[in-house]
Amino acid sequence: MWDSARRPTVKDVARAAGVSASTVSNVLHDHPYVTAETRRRVEEAIERLGYAPSLVSRQLRAGRSQVLALAVPDITSPYFGRLAHVVITEARRRSIALFIDETGGDAEQERAIARGYPIRGVTGVMFCPVTMSPAELERLKSDVPTVLLGEYVPGGTFDHVAIDSMRSAVEATEHLLATGRRRLAFAGMRLASGTGPAHERLEGVRRALRAHGLALAPELVFDVRDHSRDEGYRVAGELAEAAADCDALVCAADLLGVGAAAALRDLGVRVPADMALVGWDDAPEVRYTAPPLTSIAHDMEGLAGRAIDAILARQADPRRPPEHTVIGHRLVVRASTVAPAHPGPR
Repeated sequence: MWDSARRPTVKDVARAAGVSASTVSNVLHDHPYVTAETRRRVEEAIERLGYAPSLVSRQLRAGRSQVLALAVPDITSPYFGRLAHVVITEARRRSIALFIDETGGDAEQERAIARGYPIRGVTGVMFCPVTMSPAELERLKSDVPTVLLGEYVPGGTFDHVAIDSMRSAVEATEHLLATGRRRLAFAGMRLASGTGPAHERLEGVRRALRAHGLALAPELVFDVRDHSRDEGYRVAGELAEAAADCDALVCAADLLGVGAAAALRDLGVRVPADMALVGWDDAPEVRYTAPPLTSIAHDMEGLAGRAIDAILARQADPRRPPEHTVIGHRLVVRASTVAPAHPGPR
């Protein structure tokens, strides 16, 4: 029986279809003398096992149109919705077809994508994993050119494009310290994952605090199930109850900050007078929270372009060294960290 934890091979397909490996190869190369029944059995086995690399190679050799996939956890998230928009725009500019997929942060869905992508004909993947460990990503890696967005695997073999999460966290923390904040909290560590941008952002906060002789108390680091408004609301409520002396909350994603702002408002905690809030992604809605949320903005267009570039370069030279590309970012300061000097009419 085929082990679903590893990438399927031609031999696995042949065994499942009850044919020889050479027959599978003939089907993959569209040889005309393969019978319709044999072709059907082989194609069903390919679909069932999720065998994709050779199909991708065949498509590229034939010079057919590119079909890329973007796999994100939650398309309803403002960040991932905007990411999808800019990737679609960039792909269209290059006459590349794009398939958008939503994993829901489900581990099995992410594993299927890591193995080579379950949709036949996809020639490259832009992937935002949230549950898989670096070791699992490497173990299941397929031959389909795949670039990770936001997930950096040190020493890994994937191409990767993202902002500098640690540096941006240092900048956000330095901003909070400059406004007089001293006892910070952090929200955004996903319970289901031991990796990801939130870990780098947490380390950036710690690094900036250490540079000023301060520390992030362990009880002020909050795990979340996901980067949602509901989780931000929950964390802020727990924080306000357990740590009255905390004066800033750094959220690893804007939606956590939006939820936190609502909770603090409901509890009568003034933002930023009593507690400052910072988020990441500069989602459109943060301009309309009460007060507007200070956030780290990404060069999303740059991310889309460099991600597609990485896939095309990997197709041209599969043996090239993995490339870690850092795109630009900036801290957008709003009233959640610095009260306006001249408040408008009430």
